[in-house]
Amino acid sequence: MSYSKDLEDFILRLKGGVFFLSPREKLFLKFLDEMGIPESVVKRGIEECYRSINPLKRSKYPLFLCFKNVMETYENHLRLEAQRAEIDWERRFWEKLELVKGMVKAKVERPASEEEAQRILKEIETRIVRNLWRKLDRQEREKIKEKYKEFKDNKEIYGELVKAEVKKIFGVPDLSLYID
Repeated sequence: MSYSKDLEDFILRLKGGVFFLSPREKLFLKFLDEMGIPESVVKRGIEECYRSINPLKRSKYPLFLCFKNVMETYENHLRLEAQRAEIDWERRFWEKLELVKGMVKAKVERPASEEEAQRILKEIETRIVRNLWRKLDRQEREKIKEKYKEFKDNKEIYGELVKAEVKKIFGVPDLSLYID
């Protein structure tokens, strides 16, 4: 999947007074694309983000600062899709754990709700990635840091980029009730 030129044009119109996206902003869109986030969801999240910014400041507001809005929009999108498909969240929870059983050392308690199940999966995913990060040799870690150095000043995005890279290297599946 690759986002259309329409998305870039849409972003430029929202920002106003800008004729092109910076290399960092294009890298950010590439990252969202690699995460598999549908273009329509990215568009909604970015629109929500920029509509909350003073129009006089939008042109200088970096696109990657919309990450939280995009991820919240994506989470809502996935939750609605799951509700439409009437997924059995509890069954899905245990299936997801089964995919990473060799990487999870602690005993996992049965969640009381769908929200708790999703939170537990995300916590487990974070722990797995941290452990795998430590297993990478220093040179590999430096290579990853160098790849995403442009985002170093934004801890949240930088962390997600590094996390995605580590997951890709080790083949760790997404631990989410809503992502297959």
